[in-house]
Amino acid sequence: MAASTLPTAPRGRVLAVDDSVVMRELVTASLEAAGYSVEAVASGNAALLAAAREAFDAVILDVDMPGMDGMAVGRALRLDPRTRSAMIAMHTSLDEADVRSGFDGYNVFLRKPFDARRLGECIDRMIRDRHRHHA
Repeated sequence: MAASTLPTAPRGRVLAVDDSVVMRELVTASLEAAGYSVEAVASGNAALLAAAREAFDAVILDVDMPGMDGMAVGRALRLDPRTRSAMIAMHTSLDEADVRSGFDGYNVFLRKPFDARRLGECIDRMIRDRHRHHA
C-alpha cells in the first residue's frame, strides 16, 4: 500500500518581521523546514496589518527596522485586545537590556546572528506555552 501523500497540518503559524530580505528568507526557510507555516513581512506597519488580519501562534520581531521598529510593534501588539496574548520573540544583535528598556513585553529574546536550531527551539517552546495557556 502506498504511503499517504496528504500534507500534514503545520505545527503552527508564525509571523516573521525583518527589514532584511536575507534574514526573512533564512527565518522562513528554517521554520518551514521544521513544519511551521510562515508569513514574512518587511516592516512594522505590515506586521500590524497581518496581525490584525490573522491570528499567529508566534511573532518574531527584528528590533532595528526603519520606520516602526520591533519594540514599537511589540508595544502595539500588547495594546490591541486581538493580539495582546501573542507570543513574541525579539530577534536582534542589540543587548537584551537595551531591548528590555524599550519594550519588556516579549516572551523570548533571540540574539543574532541567525541560529536555526535555537530559533526552532524557541518557537516550539512559545507555541507549547501558548497552547498550555489557552487549553
